[in-house]
Amino acid sequence: MIDTYNLSEDTRMHQVHGVHGRDAGKTFWCVEIDPLALSGYVLRLVSALRVESYEALLAQITGAQGENGVPLDAIMQMLQGADPRAIHALLSELLDYVLITPDPKHPGVKRALVENEIREIRTLGDVLMGIAKLNFRFGE
Repeated sequence: MIDTYNLSEDTRMHQVHGVHGRDAGKTFWCVEIDPLALSGYVLRLVSALRVESYEALLAQITGAQGENGVPLDAIMQMLQGADPRAIHALLSELLDYVLITPDPKHPGVKRALVENEIREIRTLGDVLMGIAKLNFRFGE
């Protein structure tokens, strides 16, 4: 989990507004992952997806077109041969790098995301894309 008190002043964040169903009004903050943790994550991701390299993974995703800039078909195709348990663990781990402002009446309050706080699958997708854009240079 992220310690909001230990974030450095130069930590980059990407804001995602909850607009779907039960997540409407919430604001999610995708936080930059430190380079050492990110490099280990990428190694496990490449292994779980069973792709030859991170560059090949990026080429496959960035070369595809999709709705709202998200190449969903390419992502789903990649996941077909993946280790599902490893992918689930990796996606769950990414949520450790998300803060939330749960109440729009208190926009200055940010805290770590807790389990089941994202209530809509589309919001989960938006947050995961926010993390990918910020940390993996995906979708830029």
